[in-house]
Amino acid sequence: MKILELEELLPRLDEDARDVDIWAEEFTRLMKLAGINNPASIHTWATECVEGKLRGILQDLVKVNEDEEEEFPSMKKIKEALEEALEITPQDKCKRLQRLKIKRGESIKNFNWRYKKLYNNLPRLYQSFITVEDYTESISYRPFARAQVITQRCVDLEDAFEEAELAERAEERKETNETVMSTLYTRGVYSNFSQSNRTGKHPFRQFSANNYIEVNNPKRNTRSRTNDKLLNKNPKYETNNTYKRTYKCFRCNQEGHGVKQCPYSFKELAELEEKGQISKESLNSQMEEGKLPL
Repeated sequence: MKILELEELLPRLDEDARDVDIWAEEFTRLMKLAGINNPASIHTWATECVEGKLRGILQDLVKVNEDEEEEFPSMKKIKEALEEALEITPQDKCKRLQRLKIKRGESIKNFNWRYKKLYNNLPRLYQSFITVEDYTESISYRPFARAQVITQRCVDLEDAFEEAELAERAEERKETNETVMSTLYTRGVYSNFSQSNRTGKHPFRQFSANNYIEVNNPKRNTRSRTNDKLLNKNPKYETNNTYKRTYKCFRCNQEGHGVKQCPYSFKELAELEEKGQISKESLNSQMEEGKLPL
């Protein structure tokens, strides 16, 4: 790796930074990728990551022994010196870990790795302040994994990590199964279904073993054909509906038309009754027979 490329990839640390652990981890990983193992080179590149007061502090870490040879600090001493200069206390690390939240789209496995790193960097006294309840709040964006950790009543963090990862794998399998079923539907697994049976139903609800066998193994479709015949017997599934609605006029009591199409008005019916052409009894009987004089 060239020097200019390595300089562009260096993680920077300013005087307002509060997360030296992550910086030290990224810096160590970059040094391993570049193949730099010499303490002098590591110290030189570490000073390039900081500026101002922090650079002076790292330069003061170089000591000269009795043989007038320079002794360079280890990565652990560099990190401790930076934390002391930035006034980062174990209490701050503990509070930061308690407020840590999983990122949107981040896998639980990767989040657990970050959580363990920060947890292991705490002194043993402060590790006791981190509980399973704090971890469940950290993964609140993943309700299924959080509920799984709570219902299993995990005692320590290791059990909580394991239960959360198992819940994540279960969710991935569920999504995979739904994707497979959607693919089967779009590829025409339901092409032999009648249109009336498919209307208004979700493809997952239509799917069954019999439908899949009918498409992929036509020799074993006896049961599906029987079900189709039963469905066709039901008037609900018939496409050619022969039922005709009949209308009955409430004015003249004749069938075949409604009140708007009635040839008689109430006044005409009253005049026919006054002239004696029809009586109330004959009107009722003629209405029942469907015959009235014009």
